[in-house]
Amino acid sequence: MQTKENRSTFLASVDLYSSEKRMNAHYVEYKDKMYRLALSYVKDYYLAEDLAHEILVKCYLKREKFRGESSFRAWMNRVAINHCLDFLRKGYLRRDLLHENVALYNNEAVSTPECDVLHICENEELRNKLGQLPFKYKQVLFLYYFENQSLKEIQQVLNVKLSTVKTRLFRAKRMLRDKYE
Repeated sequence: MQTKENRSTFLASVDLYSSEKRMNAHYVEYKDKMYRLALSYVKDYYLAEDLAHEILVKCYLKREKFRGESSFRAWMNRVAINHCLDFLRKGYLRRDLLHENVALYNNEAVSTPECDVLHICENEELRNKLGQLPFKYKQVLFLYYFENQSLKEIQQVLNVKLSTVKTRLFRAKRMLRDKYE
């Protein structure tokens, strides 16, 4: 009977034609809780704000699916967790580029002399930093990035275990990153 009471209590307080004032009260009540939960997943204040708002809107739109098997807050937490996990699965970090026309910068016809000089300097700096790495790490980076070989192909070329290739690649990238810092 507790589940029916949970559902009926919630639906009575938030029916389809609930006043805007009541909706605002529910929004304010759960806003901080959803924000903190989203922040614990994405570790970014602005993204957490956006996600918290999306979660609250999602809960409002899907409120009819609340079956009352648990408290409304537990249901909202589950919706929030699923929403955050879905967001992270989509790989927002890999897609988080500015909305600039990147092709413009890569277009050879639009290239300016300043861009050419910068490109040459950056390539020279990269070559110098790669030259400072130990041979076994330099070799893995070269095969992976410049020869576009897969990890399995590198394993066969170097005649080492796959885990060794992964470790060398990871360490080489870390060493290179450290040289740029």
